Amino acid sequence: MNDFRYSDDNLTPFFERIKAHNKYFDGCPYNMLGFAENRDGKVCAVLEQPFIANARLATKEEIHDEFLRLGFHPEDNGEYYTNGQHDIFDAVAGNVLVGGDGNYYFIDTVIYPSDTGGYDLYRSLSPRFSGEGV
Repeated sequence: MNDFRYSDDNLTPFFERIKAHNKYFDGCPYNMLGFAENRDGKVCAVLEQPFIANARLATKEEIHDEFLRLGFHPEDNGEYYTNGQHDIFDAVAGNVLVGGDGNYYFIDTVIYPSDTGGYDLYRSLSPRFSGEGV
C-alpha cells in the first residue's frame, strides 16, 4: 500500500512515478489494484509487484553500477541518480534486490521529473530526512 507520502497532496506525481518506474524497471512493474484505507485511516493505493525469487539485497556499489548501465549518474554524493529526465531517490539496499537470476529489481524508489524541485520535496517528506527513521 502506498500512502502518497511523496506526492505532497497532489496525486498526479504519484501516477507519473508509477509510469516512470515501469519504464525504467520493467522487470518488476507496479500493477495498481485499487484503493483502500490503511490502519491509520489514510486512503492508499494498493499496488503489487512480481515476487523476486532467491533475492538478496543489492550493495551500494551494485546499485551505482546498475544506474550507470541504465544511463543515470549520481548527484549530491550519490543521494540520488538522474538521467536529466528523471531523478530517482531512495535506491538503497532495502529497495533494490538482486534476484537469483542475477537481475536487479528496484522495488520502492521515489521518482520525480528532473528540474521540478523533487530533491527538496523528497527531503521534506522522507522519513530519512525528517527524523522519523528509515
